[in-house]
Amino acid sequence: MTFPSFNLYRLLLLPLLASAIVSRASSTDIVVGSPSPIKILSLGAELDPHFFSQNVTRADGVKASDWDSVIVRRIQSLKLKSLRMMVLPQWFEPVNDNDNPFTTDTSRLTFNSPEMQSLYKQLDMAQKLGIHVNLTLWGAHISHFLSGHNRGNWVVAPYDYQEWAENFSILIRHLLLTKHYTCIREITPVNEPDWSFIIDGKRAPVSEYIEMCRILDQRFRADNIRHLVRFSLSDNSDGGSGTHEFLAACTRHLGQEADIFNSHTYLFGYETPDSVIFKWEKANVSLAQSVGKLHFIGEFGSNQCLGATRQADINRFERGILMARIIINCLNAGAAGLSYWSLIDQYYGKDEGYDAMQQLGLWKSVRKMYQGDSLYQHLITDYEVRPQYHAYALLTTHINEGAEVYPLTTNNDFCAATAIKNPDGHWVYAFANGSETDMDIRIKNPYAVQKNRFKVYSYTRHSLPANDALIAPHTKSIKPTSSLRYRIPANSVILLVQE
Repeated sequence: MTFPSFNLYRLLLLPLLASAIVSRASSTDIVVGSPSPIKILSLGAELDPHFFSQNVTRADGVKASDWDSVIVRRIQSLKLKSLRMMVLPQWFEPVNDNDNPFTTDTSRLTFNSPEMQSLYKQLDMAQKLGIHVNLTLWGAHISHFLSGHNRGNWVVAPYDYQEWAENFSILIRHLLLTKHYTCIREITPVNEPDWSFIIDGKRAPVSEYIEMCRILDQRFRADNIRHLVRFSLSDNSDGGSGTHEFLAACTRHLGQEADIFNSHTYLFGYETPDSVIFKWEKANVSLAQSVGKLHFIGEFGSNQCLGATRQADINRFERGILMARIIINCLNAGAAGLSYWSLIDQYYGKDEGYDAMQQLGLWKSVRKMYQGDSLYQHLITDYEVRPQYHAYALLTTHINEGAEVYPLTTNNDFCAATAIKNPDGHWVYAFANGSETDMDIRIKNPYAVQKNRFKVYSYTRHSLPANDALIAPHTKSIKPTSSLRYRIPANSVILLVQE
């Protein structure tokens, strides 16, 4: 008897093995339960105002015309609801206007500096597109008078909280009362103060941050501008430890001053179960709710951090699934929204070296900026989008402000799911499956009255657009009967969107 060669034998078995693998899918019945009491404020992104002042001014090929043709166009496509923007005090008050924080010498202010002009460009865009803006006064730069003798980071705690409050009040009065920017809805004093609020070279106790916030609140009230903006406080990273100590202290002592609390997270990766993400945000939400306030995710990314400007997984297809899992779990836990760090790759200083360039964007900058970096040797076009752009776009374009969240359970701790009821009454079912298992799901929704068909949108490895076009729906929609049935592929983001 003649036996086939090993290679032929393997070829004969492959179809059977493949069939067995494909057919292995878990089956889950999902019943839509009670909604979260929190309606969504926004899904947004960080866009710090350096494009014109620090990037167009370099010799890398970034053009001012790229702003409208690329950045604004894509923001419109993404339908972003909010943008967080940093500001530094020296942009408009390079030297102390005088020694009296209660009297301002406006002749010493520089509202036409290149940095402020760059900020105006962004605010003009947000105003036109109806995008809500958070302005975060990052901290006191160590070369600026507000830092005093404090050192220990490039930005530190202000040495005089009254002077700091005057500086921030000057900015808000100028932007809202003189420039009439109604898009500015929220302010945050100091980025990640749990580690960056440094006094005399040491991380200050949270009581110092609390005192600063109270003085700022008093100043805004005295200047009759407090009612014009929400105070988004805490803005903590907790040093990446995953604790809630800083936020807990802020909710205990700033419940009257804060309108909303926010936290940042770079804790979660591909090994993190959904339950861990959910419990982390649920604890944040509970702390904020203890004083009657909402909780927002002011920054998020993966845990693959390589310093402050890189994350090892930034170009991976799988990152889009992880970002969607983080979003879905945080919304299910009661977050009022999330803001991704950050929208674009860019330099924060025109004379900085390559290592300082922020490369965590939904898309890259011009090719010339990456010359010599083997990671980007195959770049074909300027402003090439990363895979995660398409995953985030699925959520930002189909989840609207004011939407209700109905958390779903899949019995797979790496497949996050939620049901969204948009203000127009149409439903969206979102799944982010980071597992290696297909999932056959059957959804029963006792709240849904309409029997409209559902369009299917898929973020899968081999289905992404070749450019920045948004993912198109499948040619065939699906019609619900007594339930809505669909197979969620392994390693995918799937949206079922009611027509």
